[in-house]
Amino acid sequence: MDATARFLAIVAVAAFATERVLAAAGYLMNTVRLARVRRSLARGLRARALRKLVLLVIAAVIAFIVVDRAQLRLLKLLQLNNVPEWLDASLTWLVVFSGADRVHSLLGGGGGGKDAPTVTMRVEGGEIHNVERAS
Repeated sequence: MDATARFLAIVAVAAFATERVLAAAGYLMNTVRLARVRRSLARGLRARALRKLVLLVIAAVIAFIVVDRAQLRLLKLLQLNNVPEWLDASLTWLVVFSGADRVHSLLGGGGGGKDAPTVTMRVEGGEIHNVERAS
């Protein structure tokens, strides 16, 4: 791998890891703030936060098993050989763990939903006609 490609890969991995760590910190800050709200007002929000936490723990365990059993090492793949094994394994785990969320949205799990409107249109000769909202 040439130096430019390796540099770009490292920057992409660092940016990805930073974004995911900040997202986790934001989640924890919201959880702390939610704990301070009166019990009756936040019951539904707490249940939703607990469900999200359980799903995150399950995803974290699955990612750990995959990284451990498959001996995946991202920095080793990028030919950065003087990195401690625990750091390489941790960063690889973070990418695999966070990647599950990204793959889900790429495959269509994160978009649309019930609130997305359905639009119909007719195309003739490269021109769009009769654009209508169906729902």
